[in-house]
Amino acid sequence: MRRVGSYPSIASPLAVGLCTAKGHPTRQESKGALMAFNNDKTTWTDPDTNTAYALSAFSSFVTTYEIKPDMEAEPFSVPVRVIFSNHCYSRERKDEPANQIIDTQHRRDGTIEERVFCKLRWDFCQALPMIIENLGLQKCLAGDREIIYRQEQKSGVVAHDGWYICMRLDYREKKDPAFELWVRSVHWRQNRPVDIRNHGGQKFRQLLSQFAKKKGVVKP
Repeated sequence: MRRVGSYPSIASPLAVGLCTAKGHPTRQESKGALMAFNNDKTTWTDPDTNTAYALSAFSSFVTTYEIKPDMEAEPFSVPVRVIFSNHCYSRERKDEPANQIIDTQHRRDGTIEERVFCKLRWDFCQALPMIIENLGLQKCLAGDREIIYRQEQKSGVVAHDGWYICMRLDYREKKDPAFELWVRSVHWRQNRPVDIRNHGGQKFRQLLSQFAKKKGVVKP
């Protein structure tokens, strides 16, 4: 698929928490973590090793996919904006020091999740933009609430293990482009997510066509 534009900013804001409860960073520690990003947040530098990691693979871009919402009509192409969550290169904090926290996020249950940089996810995601651009004919798995999964790098040892790319489709008629693909997370797992509805899977363009029809987009 053809990428028609790219944008330098990272899609999700990297707000650093200022909590002072036990186990959470102080304002001074959070400031240090924030300074690990350069001004436009296209690079993160490990504050302990001084190793710099480029985040250009997570820049938003627009690509096109061919869809056919109406089986009696000719297929046509639609532009789709792709955006990335920082879950593509971070994971939940375990016992890392506070200066490694790159983001804090509030869960629905009221608790706070602290995120730290994950080199394993970062390594895999260097190929993520190309995977997304070529997604049209690839088999994907549909989940709940417009969630779509793509399984990559299967080991061949365990049937369902591999890197799972978790994405969500959205459509806003007044936006340009109206279609949006939000890459919510990328992580390695040995089993499939519990919300998958059809374990046989469908090509991504079929899932996008079904979504477009649901939104009333049946012609160019």
